[in-house]
Amino acid sequence: MPASRPRDPARSSQPGADGVERAELVVVRAPGETTLPRRRGGAAVDRVGQLTALLIALARDDVAIDQLAFRKSLEARAPASVKALANDLACYAAFCARKGGVAGGKGLPASEARIVAYLEDCEASAMKPASVTRRLASLAVVHGLLGVPSPTRAVVVRDAMRGFRRRVDVIQRQAGPLRYGEGIGIVPARGFTLSALLEACPGTLPGLRDAALLSLAYDTGLRVSELVMVACEDIAPEHDGSAVLTVPRSKTDQEGHGAQAWLSPDTLRRVRAWQQAGSIAAGPLFRRIGVIRTRARADSPQPGPPAPPGYVWRLPPAVIDHIASTGAGKKAALASTTFTIGEGPLTPAAVRLIIKRTARRAAEEGIVSLIGDALDAAIADLSTHSLRVGLTQDLFATGEDAGPIAQALRWTSTSTALRYGRKLAPASNATARMLRKVRE
Repeated sequence: MPASRPRDPARSSQPGADGVERAELVVVRAPGETTLPRRRGGAAVDRVGQLTALLIALARDDVAIDQLAFRKSLEARAPASVKALANDLACYAAFCARKGGVAGGKGLPASEARIVAYLEDCEASAMKPASVTRRLASLAVVHGLLGVPSPTRAVVVRDAMRGFRRRVDVIQRQAGPLRYGEGIGIVPARGFTLSALLEACPGTLPGLRDAALLSLAYDTGLRVSELVMVACEDIAPEHDGSAVLTVPRSKTDQEGHGAQAWLSPDTLRRVRAWQQAGSIAAGPLFRRIGVIRTRARADSPQPGPPAPPGYVWRLPPAVIDHIASTGAGKKAALASTTFTIGEGPLTPAAVRLIIKRTARRAAEEGIVSLIGDALDAAIADLSTHSLRVGLTQDLFATGEDAGPIAQALRWTSTSTALRYGRKLAPASNATARMLRKVRE
């Protein structure tokens, strides 16, 4: 790909507070030209080390950890799975520290009674059944890592979990869907849509990136962990303007057999516009962008009368500091914006921020008719899973069956597809299609 023009300083017109357009200098620094400052939050947490430390602290002295089996077991799991294991085990460790008990509070291997007590503690803490179910699954994995039977499969534990669900009776919260827009299928889209968010993306460099990211995420239904790892080399253009995206690895494909997803011509155009503007030809497609803005500066008067030839005014330090802070004596300069593109991929947290920020802009610009509490609630419902949910619902709305939908979105069963599309499935199933023909 040839070097793109936006890398060089360019002028654009931006309206000022009085509505008059003024020139602005825009500079784009391509990946590798300079280094972005480190993200706040410090270094990444060593999840394997955290998990190992928790296991050592919780395991009884008479339990030997097979280090080879432990290491190989972790190597077979995705980083997100190791993170979930560490977080869930930390929750269980906090419970053991509060309750104490066997072997000075050490809780592994756990007895059936201790697991039931843990479930009751989770219920008292107002945890949701879905979260507790995941913690039980993590404890089963941890017992497997220790090479001992898991008490989570005991009848009394299963009965305790059933009673928990019956008492709480909470439907698992689903991310707010971002469907394509009006005119898709027999069930109309409501609230925020992909079309509205794309319209709200500005023509700036970050706007081009955000539009390409949103469009590709909808077309492919990628999970956020897969979306941030998309590389330029994974996209293969087709003769009709579309493209095929190779997904090297996913949540349901830890062995890396690979899968493919189709990109519409509109999405490919948006991806190419972002790549050209950012001079991104290889490596991660969606990257962090640093932004530095400076205000326009008019000609500032010189401090005092012009000095005679060969003479320099000797000013007091206080006057020099004032000149430096006010810009006195400096020449006029245009307002400028410098975009610096990073070399690494976006984080899932950054993707979530992009979705919510773009939704807020769509409401502020009047593209979406939501205000007040309804707007805040709709934005709060959006997550990195919203586009995947929206695509699933659009497929149900057009009459597709759960089987092909699960295959297209790379699920191993149809149950998740049905859960994502439960609000639309009744209006698009076989009964509904038949009744629309005979009962109007």
